[in-house]
Amino acid sequence: MRLLPVQLAALALLVACGPGEPPTPPPAESTPAPVAKPATEPTPAPETKPTPEPTEPAPPPTAAESVPEQVAEPEPEPAKPIEPVPATAPAAQPKPVAEPVAAAPSIRKPKRERFIEEHRLELKEQRWHVIGEPEPYTGQTKRWTIEGWKQAEGGYKNGMQHGRWKTWWDNGNLRSAVEFKNGKPSGPAIHWHANGQRKTEGTFVNGKFTATAKWDEAGEALPLDPAPKP
Repeated sequence: MRLLPVQLAALALLVACGPGEPPTPPPAESTPAPVAKPATEPTPAPETKPTPEPTEPAPPPTAAESVPEQVAEPEPEPAKPIEPVPATAPAAQPKPVAEPVAAAPSIRKPKRERFIEEHRLELKEQRWHVIGEPEPYTGQTKRWTIEGWKQAEGGYKNGMQHGRWKTWWDNGNLRSAVEFKNGKPSGPAIHWHANGQRKTEGTFVNGKFTATAKWDEAGEALPLDPAPKP
């Protein structure tokens, strides 16, 4: 039934052409002519590679992959008691160099003064000498009583009393303190009573004492002697 229209069309065509003309063969399909290629083929454009998409960072290796095989550790030794470490003293810092200071005159005598007990001295030509020595004595001396109490002490210079001389009462109280020069009292002088109370104060001039104050044994002040007339 589907081929009926085609057959009817072919029959109509035959009637129109007549019986003497052979039927026209159906046109052959035309084959397209080959297209001539140009002498020089164009250089193909370089292929553009697609931009690689960012790759996600690889996940970190698992503990089994990254950790090397652990070596068996030796068993720990028993802990020893910690001994206390003695504290070390801090290192001494160098001291700053002191600036030079002008040397002050020393109050000490350059040479130790000689000392001789007074009983070892003898008087020769108005000068005191150590027994057996030709030169007059220079140095310190002390005088003792028979009972052993100190009675006097002072110094000599070239065989004569010089400097401060002190004397004591037999009970041990101070009796006098007088300055001497070349064998004679010269300068300030003080005297005491046997009970220890001060007796006089004054000065020796040319061997003569002039009192500036007087006291009795009770400590009461006494009037001074009238000044001598010129």
